Amino acid sequence: MTSRALQKDTEADRELYSCLNSLPPRSFLMVAGAGSGKTTSLIKGLTEIINQHAERLKLRRQKIACITYTEIAAGEIWADVGKNPLVHVSTIHSFLWFLVRSFQSDIRAWVAKRIDEKLEELRKASMNFGPRVQQRTRDKNKIDIDRYDQQRNQIGKVRSFTYGTGSDYVNGILGHDDIIKMVPQFILERPLMRRLLIQQYPFLFVDESQDTTENVVDALKAVDRELGDQFCLGFFGDPMQRIYLTGIGEISIGLGWSQITKPENFRCPSPILSVANAIRRDGDGLIQIQGRVAETEDNLHAMDGSAHIFILPNDEKRDQRIIQVRSWTAKKNDDPIWYTDEGNKGVKLLVIVHRMAAKRLGFGDLYSALNDKAPEKFKNGFLDGTTWPVYPFINFVLPLINASKKGNEFDVIQLLRNQSPLLSRDTLSKINVEERLSELRRFTESLQEMMEVGSDVTNADVLRFIHESNVVNLDPRVLSYLKLPSPAKVENGGNPIVTENENDGEDLSKEIAAMDAFLRCPASQFWGYYKYLNNDSPFSTQQGIKGAEFERVLVILDDDEGTHVQFSYDKYLGIKALSDKDLENRREGKETVIERTRRLFYVCCTRALKDLIVVLFTTDVVLAKHKIAELKLFPSDAIHLQEEIEDI
Repeated sequence: MTSRALQKDTEADRELYSCLNSLPPRSFLMVAGAGSGKTTSLIKGLTEIINQHAERLKLRRQKIACITYTEIAAGEIWADVGKNPLVHVSTIHSFLWFLVRSFQSDIRAWVAKRIDEKLEELRKASMNFGPRVQQRTRDKNKIDIDRYDQQRNQIGKVRSFTYGTGSDYVNGILGHDDIIKMVPQFILERPLMRRLLIQQYPFLFVDESQDTTENVVDALKAVDRELGDQFCLGFFGDPMQRIYLTGIGEISIGLGWSQITKPENFRCPSPILSVANAIRRDGDGLIQIQGRVAETEDNLHAMDGSAHIFILPNDEKRDQRIIQVRSWTAKKNDDPIWYTDEGNKGVKLLVIVHRMAAKRLGFGDLYSALNDKAPEKFKNGFLDGTTWPVYPFINFVLPLINASKKGNEFDVIQLLRNQSPLLSRDTLSKINVEERLSELRRFTESLQEMMEVGSDVTNADVLRFIHESNVVNLDPRVLSYLKLPSPAKVENGGNPIVTENENDGEDLSKEIAAMDAFLRCPASQFWGYYKYLNNDSPFSTQQGIKGAEFERVLVILDDDEGTHVQFSYDKYLGIKALSDKDLENRREGKETVIERTRRLFYVCCTRALKDLIVVLFTTDVVLAKHKIAELKLFPSDAIHLQEEIEDI
């Protein structure tokens, strides 16, 4: 049992225990705002089930399931319950695969149907291509059709399927997207799947429920509707902290469920908590209470903190003005750490992946390739390293080289064993193992040389080397671009032109242009990007820090430097008018850029443990000041203009 499980119970925790110990246990939804200790409540819930229901679970050979967003989060939760074998903690994809992996014939039938659907989509797109569609778009479409045709003909020969990072049906590998589509469908359509789930896991907790896809939520709720007297389903989340568009956000409660609200915020001092409540006021209206406190021998007392916003012109002096703001804050708070700029030791800068971070950390070309004229799926996946073009580098190349540089042979072998077919059990039984290990050592050394900082080796060079070495199976989508003929014409500083008004095949044309630019990027730029993703720099993405906390936070709001149409601080603050599409969405009751940006701003501001500084770069400083005062996001004496920092 960990210190988190032993922390003082809140009212929400007591309501949670009531649900878990009812006869039968009652399903529930816990809404817990930023800094409330949501994970603490989840761990307390798991501990309560162990304490009260362990004997019954052991007798029936059952476990408690807890599914969460990342492998890191899963590892932390399992450690927090003492690595108790009664608790099964995993990511949502791993959990779903665990449920379905023995149904191989059903999986094969689903894959065949999935290939047919993809072929139908591609052929339909080809038939609808107009005269303005570029030849390379047509070539790519033809390559994809041929690839899926080949897979369809060979799928019957696949002995068994497993789960990997990207789909490769011919080699029996299902990707993340496949799992998240297939298994909820099986649960919804097949009573046997629902029965098997509850027989194994009568208690199931979903962490970060707002980020869970709607089809997964629907499938789990279907199990509860049919078998609720034998099943306790618990969602832990906060709709205000949904950042990615794939998440369901708000979850409606089922019949007989309990809705539990955890309003405390133990992270943010009072000035920052006031900002958080002001942001949330026009969202779901939850008012968070308490704030960060320190415990002395006598009593509890509120921790000091500060929250300020600077409204500055969005000209070419941005970097200079940020330095001035930091200097102002250092003097105001008598805190020299605001002067420092060393990793996470000083001030955490939160940005919407924009050029400031990319240029400073040396991945400007990589950023431009997957952002400027790229499809939204690339832009959004680039924020957290999940978009498929970067996956081979982030999940194999860079970890492998890092481990090799550190002389950590165990991690090197583990990475290769987990991802390389050359070290599969069947393969090793037929070859000289010592020779194979030597071969892989030479591969690693060559890869390390290719990825050296300053090398002119491109992403395409690295990917071709990996493919030709047969060390790991690349995503077929990556392979299709390696096979696509090079563009005949390169313009705009290396970015192929995409016709702005091209209707037919526009998304595919954007993808092709983005991949052309991506494959030409120096591979060594991935080191800066990797540092960025792993929070090893002063910068973090505003989308990537949910759950994290820092003593000093500097949030930079700058619409001009970003190209993400999903977010706009100028629109959120009322400085810029809503687009026709925004207005149409509002009339139809759909989400607009306002709601998305409000949630993002809330997540950013609630990361701060001590001091929060927001810098807004905008075209109309006077109007911005008026709008921020009107919204009452910050008190009037915490709103500052350029004049206050000029003499710093």
